[in-house]
Amino acid sequence: MKRRTLVSILFTFMLLLLIPNLAAAMLVEEATKIPYQVNNSDRIVIGTVSKIIDYGRYTIITITVNEWLYNPLPAKTIQVRIETGSSYWTEDEAEFTLNEHVLIMLKDSDVDKQLFSVTFGFPGKRPAADRDAVIEELKAQGKWPEENQTENKTNETGIVENTKTENEQEDQNVDNINDTKTAENTETTDEQEENSNQTQKPNTTPFMNPVSVIAVMLGTVIYLKRKR
Repeated sequence: MKRRTLVSILFTFMLLLLIPNLAAAMLVEEATKIPYQVNNSDRIVIGTVSKIIDYGRYTIITITVNEWLYNPLPAKTIQVRIETGSSYWTEDEAEFTLNEHVLIMLKDSDVDKQLFSVTFGFPGKRPAADRDAVIEELKAQGKWPEENQTENKTNETGIVENTKTENEQEDQNVDNINDTKTAENTETTDEQEENSNQTQKPNTTPFMNPVSVIAVMLGTVIYLKRKR
């Protein structure tokens, strides 16, 4: 009887030890899935590791932001703290290398200081190539705003419209230049004609040639003779 009781106690004790480990194992497996990560993250960003500072018990990773996929902030750089350093190590913590291009699931630590941690440790750090899969999951969970979907189209439309406007302005400028040149040419032609007319006016002034003078004189002499 005592043996059975002892066996039952040992079995119960083993179950108590195994249950947390089983639960943790299930949690770790689920934490690697994109849907679970998206659902449990405060923000999602794609960026490049630009600086790593080891403080011994922890490390601060500076990320240059390339794109916010979820819940963006007006920040060009953010800092991610990992609880691992040269004198301290934490199991399942994310690891980073300089100039690495990554997609990170973030948990807010101190938003005012742009300080964050990685959701679920190393599973929350993903390759940037997972961008499309994460966006699809954001859409599925209703966390992908419409403006994000139309932003690229709007930018493309704006570029096209700006190009058209610039072309129209250039055409207008060309037309204005041509009109100006035409007006200048017209004015020059009018001035030339006016000067030509003014030059020709003295030539058209009436005068008596020698033959006319002689004829008048002869007529006068004949008239005087007849009158006598």
